[in-house]
Amino acid sequence: MQSIHENDPSTGGPEDDAADTLDGFGEGAFCETTRRVVLISPFPAAVRSLVMALTIRCYDVLVFHHENDPILPALQSDLVIVDRTRSVADESLKPVAFAQNALLLVHASNDTAVGEGNRFVWPGPLRSALAKIEELASRNDSSPAPASAGQWLRHKDVVMDLKRITVHKAGSKIELTRTEFDLFKMLLANGGGVLTRQEMMTQLWGDGYFGGSNSVDVHIKSLRHKLGDDPKRPEYIATVRGIGYRIAD
Repeated sequence: MQSIHENDPSTGGPEDDAADTLDGFGEGAFCETTRRVVLISPFPAAVRSLVMALTIRCYDVLVFHHENDPILPALQSDLVIVDRTRSVADESLKPVAFAQNALLLVHASNDTAVGEGNRFVWPGPLRSALAKIEELASRNDSSPAPASAGQWLRHKDVVMDLKRITVHKAGSKIELTRTEFDLFKMLLANGGGVLTRQEMMTQLWGDGYFGGSNSVDVHIKSLRHKLGDDPKRPEYIATVRGIGYRIAD
């Protein structure tokens, strides 16, 4: 593939060959573990090679078009990548308000601007971009949780916002009743430990509740349905026969 340097990237023309080729990456290995990257670009075609390369390298990549998408603050990720290659220099240095760990993709003409933050010139060599992303994404492996982490409970692709009383799964909001929310919160907060039906009833409705334990089962069934969880192969809520429930492994 030949580089076509005379095309202006802002017109949507071919990108620099250094960023557009996937030669040598192959199909990748079986992904036993993954990291999650949120990539925001108003022109997703301009970063298609990066998305593909990250996927091959066992990253889960969620692509959004706009930084003001209301779902973004609720998503858990190891790194947020923001495409600012079409921005003017001062705009390209604005911080990403909702991200603790972010990488800005900037055009070569903006790379000399003074400002804080992690930046990478794009289009650029894929292997260099991947090395930078690996460095930044791995910071979450050993970094302490931020002070505001108590506002969130997370399990796999589900994020519970305790302040806003909302639940999102893979970025999509799930409408729960208050009882379902409290029940799911109880299970998440218990860190995988088993809760008996009696314990759950007491926490939900107090010691004076005299309803049957099947009330918990009814709410669990509804919660599983909304989460798309198969009780035979649970991803979120596991049944402990004769005892109660816990968060699935």
